[in-house]
Amino acid sequence: MTTRERILLESKAWVQEKLALDKGYFKRLSAMHDPEVLWIGSSDSLVPVREITNTEPGEILVYRNVGNLVKENDLSLMALLQDALEVSRIKYIIVCGYSHCSSLREVIQGTEKPLLREWLVDLRAIYELHHKDLDPLPYDQKEQRLAELNIEQQIKNLSKLDLIRKAWKHDVYPKLYGWYFDLNTGLFKEITQVDPAEPFNMPSN
Repeated sequence: MTTRERILLESKAWVQEKLALDKGYFKRLSAMHDPEVLWIGSSDSLVPVREITNTEPGEILVYRNVGNLVKENDLSLMALLQDALEVSRIKYIIVCGYSHCSSLREVIQGTEKPLLREWLVDLRAIYELHHKDLDPLPYDQKEQRLAELNIEQQIKNLSKLDLIRKAWKHDVYPKLYGWYFDLNTGLFKEITQVDPAEPFNMPSN
């Protein structure tokens, strides 16, 4: 059996399991789309967002890219943000970085892949800015600290977007949170937060 065949077969088994437990599951699922949370995470195969947050379908809107980066020229993310803020009225945005993230490894070790190198230029800039503090650290600590610095920067990037500032003029949402997820423990660590209801915590332009 090929991987493709196994996935299709497992999908059918999942449907039967859900229907056996709840005949109205898919009818309700199709109507569930009123999330309060937008999750910006890194592209990966190890971190199932709904599972690690123990949330139900419809509670979290998930966006992923390599390195969980917030870039104003990322049209896909900007379009999603506009819809999430203006239509769904998202209340919380979480930028979550992870341990064992391949983008961190690519920056620390120096990737030779041209497309990846171009995409990760902002993460590389963070590494170079803090290299004196990062370089002496053992690899695992270096990776985690770079992830934390990246999370902080992406929250700052979010807070400076016109879309976010516009939303803040009319409301105390969205609140911004930067989290680090450790695959070694399964636990979250909050790195930073921005609450528009507390102006003294707001990053300046």
